[in-house]
Amino acid sequence: MSDKPNNALLVANAAAIATLLPVAAHQLGLLRHLPDPPGALFDSDQITESKAAHPLGIPDSLLGLGSYNVTLGLAILARKSPLAAKLLAAKLIADGGLASFNMVRQVVSFRKLCSWCTGTALCTYAMLYAGRKLLKSELE
Repeated sequence: MSDKPNNALLVANAAAIATLLPVAAHQLGLLRHLPDPPGALFDSDQITESKAAHPLGIPDSLLGLGSYNVTLGLAILARKSPLAAKLLAAKLIADGGLASFNMVRQVVSFRKLCSWCTGTALCTYAMLYAGRKLLKSELE
C-alpha cells in the first residue's frame, strides 16, 4: 500500500489554486492589473495577456484552476483509494512538468516572469516535495 498524501501536499495544492485566482480575474477582465514585486524581472500583465497564455483561446489560468482542483480531489481520494494514489502520483509528475515548462517558456519567450505564475510553480514544487514518499512508493 502506498504512502498517503500528507497535509502539506493539500496545503501546497490549495496555495497553487490561490495564486491562480488573481490571474484568472485578470485574464477574464475582472482585474485590470496584476501587481508584481519591484524590479525588472517580472511582467505578469504582458505574460498573462499574451497569446501563449490563451491556448485554444482559453485563459491558461482557467485550465490551471481545473487541473489543480483535479489534483486536490485526487489527493483527498488517495487517502483511502490505492487507485487514486497511483493517479495522484502521475498527476503530480504532470503538474511538475507543466509548471517547469511554463517557467522556461516565460524566460525564453519574454525574458521576464509572471510573479503569480512563479508562485504557482513554487507551490507545485512544494507539492512534489510533500508527495515524495507517495511518488517513491508508486514508482517502485
